[in-house]
Amino acid sequence: MQFSPRIKARAMKLDHGETVLDIASRQDVQQDMLHRIDRGEKPVTALSQPLVQAIGLEAARNDNLRRLAGEVAAFVVETVHSCIRSSGARVISNDPVFTSGQPFRRSGRQSAMGIQAMEGDGAIVAVLVAALDDATLDRLADLVAQEQDKRAAAGSPRI
Repeated sequence: MQFSPRIKARAMKLDHGETVLDIASRQDVQQDMLHRIDRGEKPVTALSQPLVQAIGLEAARNDNLRRLAGEVAAFVVETVHSCIRSSGARVISNDPVFTSGQPFRRSGRQSAMGIQAMEGDGAIVAVLVAALDDATLDRLADLVAQEQDKRAAAGSPRI
């Protein structure tokens, strides 16, 4: 999985930072994140058990490592799975590692990373469109319709 340069740099500076990236890259962990979002839980908690198994509870509770894990979980669910961040961090109860986390919800849109199979300029457009929020997407649809109307009135062929 390709994490942002910022996340990779932070992970390299921390003991067990690469372990967090490896765990978050696993499909089973990502699916667990999505199931937790569907249940109204924080996706970062999907990292708890694998992290404790890999490095132990004491190491997993390191503040800097927990911050990295939160950033990594947010990156995965936003970038790969197109989930939308809800406002404010929330308290997490009964988790061995995390005490607070960012809530998310599913957007129902295809992710930009999920469009990799497309080729050429269409892929670029698809990635850009997938990154738009609903209001901006509606505005884009209006602009496209206006442009099509202008071209039709001018007798220009549709491209």
